Formats: sequence, C-alpha cells, structure tokens
Amino acid sequence: MTQERYAANGAGADPAVLPAHRTLGLLVICAAQFLVALDLSIANIAVPHMSAELGFEPDSVGWVLSAFALAFASILLLGGRIADLYGRKRVFVTSLLILGAASVLAGAAWSPAALITGRVLQGLAAGFIAPSALGLLTATIPEGPQRERALGIYGAILSAGFVSGMIGGGVLTEFLSWRWTMYINVPVVLTAVTMATRYLPESRVSGDSRLDIPGSLLSAGAMVCIVYALEEAGAETAWASTALILVVGVCLVLAFVRVERRNPSPILPMSLFRIGAVGGANLIGLVMVAAYGGMLIILTLYLQEVLGYSALATGLVFAVSGTIGIITSTLTGRFLQRWHLDQVLLFGIVVASLGLLSLIFLPERGGLWLVLGAISVNAFGHIIVLVVVSVAANNGVPADHKAVAGAVLNTAQQLGIALGVALLTSLAAAVTAAQTEPDTAAAVVAGWRWALALSTALALSTVPLTLALRKRRRM
Repeated sequence: MTQERYAANGAGADPAVLPAHRTLGLLVICAAQFLVALDLSIANIAVPHMSAELGFEPDSVGWVLSAFALAFASILLLGGRIADLYGRKRVFVTSLLILGAASVLAGAAWSPAALITGRVLQGLAAGFIAPSALGLLTATIPEGPQRERALGIYGAILSAGFVSGMIGGGVLTEFLSWRWTMYINVPVVLTAVTMATRYLPESRVSGDSRLDIPGSLLSAGAMVCIVYALEEAGAETAWASTALILVVGVCLVLAFVRVERRNPSPILPMSLFRIGAVGGANLIGLVMVAAYGGMLIILTLYLQEVLGYSALATGLVFAVSGTIGIITSTLTGRFLQRWHLDQVLLFGIVVASLGLLSLIFLPERGGLWLVLGAISVNAFGHIIVLVVVSVAANNGVPADHKAVAGAVLNTAQQLGIALGVALLTSLAAAVTAAQTEPDTAAAVVAGWRWALALSTALALSTVPLTLALRKRRRM
C-alpha cells in the first residue's frame, strides 16, 4: 500500500477523509462496539459486590463473567450470517434494543439466576451486534484509505470501551452501585438506535436466503465447549472432565467443517479463508490476542496480589496503556497510507513483542514502572497489529459475506483470549508448584515470568506467518 496507490484519488485532497454521511454512520457503529467492549470488562471489578448482595455461591460467581463470554462466542457466526441474509441494519438495531432490555434485567437482578440470565442475553445480543456492525462498516466504506482510517477509529473505540469498562466499573460500583454497571448501557443504546435509523443504510445479500441450521448448531456447540474448556483449564477443576469437553468441542469443529463443505448455503463458506490474507490475518489475530489476554490476567494478579493495589487502582494502571492504544488506533491508518500492510504489521508485532519481553524481568516487589513501560510499549504495537489484521481480514471479501467476515474476526479473537489465559495461567501454576517453596511470593512470580516468556514467544511466532503471506503476495 504505497502513496502512489492513492494518487489517482485527486491531487490536493486527502483520500482518507470520510464524507459527512459516512462519518455519522461510523459514529453509530463505533458507539455499539463501545458497548460490546464495555460489557466485556465492566463487570470484572463489580463481581465481589454482586456476589455479596445477591448471595452467590463461591464457585458460581465466575459465571457473571463467563456467561457473557460463552454466549457472545457461541452466536457470532450465526449472528453474522443472519445479518448478511436479513439485513445488517435491521439486525444491528434489533440487537441493540435486546442489549438494552437485557441490561435492565441484569441491573434489576434479584437473584444470581436473574443476573446470569441478563448476562447471557447481553452476550447473545453482543454476538449479533459485533458482526453486523463490522459488516455495515465494510459494506458502506470502500476498500482503501477511507476504510483503513475508519478501522483505525473503530479500533480506538474498542480500546476506549475496554478501558472505560475497567475504570468505570470501579467508579460506578464505589460511588453508586454495581447495578449501574448494567444500567449504563441504556442511554447509549437509545442514542445509538436513534442515530442508526437515520444515518445507517440497509445492506443485505440478494438471492439465496436459506439459513444453515446444522452449521449454526455445530458452530455454537463447538464454541461453547472450546471456550468453556479453555476457561476452566486454569481453574481447580477435574482435569479429565475439562479435557473431555475440549475433545467434544474439537470433534464438533471437524463435523462443522465437513457439513459446511457440502452445504450449498453454508453459515461459513470455507472459500472465505482463501481470499487474500483473510485466513492468515485471522490466525495472526488469534495468536496475538492470546499473547495479550494471557499477559493481562498475569499482570492483574501481580498488581493486586504482589504490589497490593486495589481493583480500581489496577484499572487506572491499565488505563495508561489503553490511552496509548486509542491514540495508536487513529495513527495506524496514516501508517497504512505510507507503507504496505505487511510492513506495518511486522513493525507492530516486533514492538508488541518487545513490550512483552521486558516483562520476563518482573521483580518480586516495586515493579510498577516496569509494568507501566512494558504495557505501554506493548499497547502501541498490539493495537497496530489489530487494526492491520482487521483491514487484511476484510479486504477482498465479497459483499454477501461482510458480516460473516466480521464474525470470523471476532470469533478468532474470543478464542485467542480464552487460549492465552488457559496456556499462561496453567504454565505459571505448574512452574510455581515445581519450586522448592511454592507458597512464597518468589515462587509465584517465577511462574509468572515463565508465563510471560511464553506470551512473548506466541507474539513472535506470528512473524514467520506474516513473512509467508508477504512472499505469497497475499498481503
């Protein structure tokens, strides 16, 4: 992607500037994605308060977080296909309204079952919002500098939503009530729905509108089994039952691929992965998110259990890297106007890996400045990678699969988070247990150092894949 590529757009005009009508539509899409990112993180800090007020059993309170993640991951492919078939704007608006209603239910919850039901409904709604939003973006903004800038802004909003969730969850819980971590969605939903009906055009597939029911059921079952097994892998649960669930998930994936190859109207066309860099970009995104997600949980534990920070203070520490991520997202579009996709991607991977590499020197005490520096450097590179992956995973995708492509991207990243947390926490626990005195802070930190070394290795493993894509001229 060189500057010459854009020369034909007209001298003196910035080809990346979005027209006013596209800017307003992009704002609506970003508002919805902000809510999805917000809901992924906002409940983390409020969980102890929810548990105390509603009377959760100690081994069930984690479902406040898992219920959303499992519902979200399981429905993404179906959500993307339904949006493509029946109207991306229609699905987008309807799902936003369901998210608003689910948030009211969760906020007014009178029992653990009511709260978890609300979180499941939130996750299902988000599973339709995310792919339809990305489908609307790529369907209404053409490939080239405008889409690259739009995806940069989109990435910045995702970062802002995640950071806002970490900080806002603590603030709302401390000064109002944990219930406001749910209610906060309602005004944003109402504003987004109002603007969407006015500024977003409808887009959908013309022709065959059959829905792939077998593929939908298999994909949902596979995602639930795999994500659940990976989330439970680092917990103190029966290893055999967790492994069995994972095996069932893998078998469902194999059955899904077989069914999709034979289905004339598949929920996920296998040919999608042969378009440009779609397959490779999604794999790179999955591995990089695994490296990041695992690092995030390790450092959260370090800041609270070793340095003794409160949950709110921990959120503020991560807000520094989140702010850098927001700025970086807006800059990445400009990088892409000057250099090729693969060049920007390699740069981002190397920078993100350097941030992770410095964390293998994590000290037993007084490591705040190392953490701040490392996560800031990592955030700069990591966000560059995510924006470039988003561009590459959507370039060349035909009009009738825009939302499905968005669903695949979101699914890969959800799997990446679950995989990264499972791998790093399991390795850390194993290393700590092997120490002479496993109950000491030194033993725990030693386990975390090895886990962070694995995180670095995961990030660097994407370099050969990027070089291979460049060699084959896929990127």
